[in-house]
Amino acid sequence: MLRISGVLTVLLLGLGACAPQSGPSVSSAGVYSIRSGDVADIQYRMLDSVNALRAGAGVAPVELDARLTAAAETHARDMSRQQRAWPFGSDGSSPYDRIGRSGYQGTLVAELYAQTFETELDTLAAWIDDGAWGEEILSPDATDMGFSWKQDNTGLLWWVILLGDGSTLAVTPAF
Repeated sequence: MLRISGVLTVLLLGLGACAPQSGPSVSSAGVYSIRSGDVADIQYRMLDSVNALRAGAGVAPVELDARLTAAAETHARDMSRQQRAWPFGSDGSSPYDRIGRSGYQGTLVAELYAQTFETELDTLAAWIDDGAWGEEILSPDATDMGFSWKQDNTGLLWWVILLGDGSTLAVTPAF
């Protein structure tokens, strides 16, 4: 675990140095502010960071999946409305229900969620250090990732990553 934390620290420093100056900002009060134009940058920074960790652990990379991202966004918004970071939707839905509704036909590997004022990379570091959630991020079963968030008017962020195994999809031969 120490090796992963070390790799993550180097990764965070490296990505921070490469981050564009026009991206999210941190106010004098320490609030990380995300603008609508920052979405793609943040999603791909998280994807690149997750894949760097997976590479360091000898695990194949994941690909960003629009359906899993839609399910993650739905859950992030719902957690914000509920003011509670947990796996249940306000309608009683589970992560399995949400990925099914999004049209993802693979298998759910994991859902990770957080409520924080921290950046996406700080949140990823906390998930990795958690142990169980860190193992889920590094699961060799995962082939796809969805990632989204909701920032409320206080600056509080509701982060969600969904990991799925798209290799379980049935392949129909073309004739």
